[in-house]
Amino acid sequence: MSRALHSQAPPALPDRPVSFDTLYEEHAEDVYVWAMRYAAGRSGWAEDVTHDVFLKAWEHRAWLREEDVRGWLFRVTQNVAFSALRRERTFRQRIADLVSPVQPARTESTPETALARREAVRSATATLDRLPGQERVVMALKILDDLSQREIAQLLSLSEGYVSKLISRAQGRLSAWGWKVDDGSP
Repeated sequence: MSRALHSQAPPALPDRPVSFDTLYEEHAEDVYVWAMRYAAGRSGWAEDVTHDVFLKAWEHRAWLREEDVRGWLFRVTQNVAFSALRRERTFRQRIADLVSPVQPARTESTPETALARREAVRSATATLDRLPGQERVVMALKILDDLSQREIAQLLSLSEGYVSKLISRAQGRLSAWGWKVDDGSP
């Protein structure tokens, strides 16, 4: 009985998982460059996006493969950047709505009014940033996220009385700095 020798191809190597250290070393600069495309010159913002991308990579490291990791990182960078821009735009819009009422459609928008509005948003944001940490968080939850004192207390694991005290202190500071905070009361 003759046996024919057949050349057999070696078994296909499975996709190799990615070493996270190697992934970061090889792709961190690319992710940062991609993030800078959305950052409008803000390197800190791009660093935050890069950080968030690699957090997602860490969470998904078990199924990431060397063969497709670059494309995956690009898509994740784009998604994280778009999400950050949406949050930022929403935050700025809420601040803008607080410092200036919505203008009727018939009011003409000029570069000057747009500039004044942008400056008011910058000023309001900077003023909120001056508040001490807990007061800033509580006021942001109240005026930007429109949460009640009870909801804020539950979210932050604080008593409603303490939340009320923080809001009162923050409103006092804001008033002293020349800002009127509409608390929604009639």
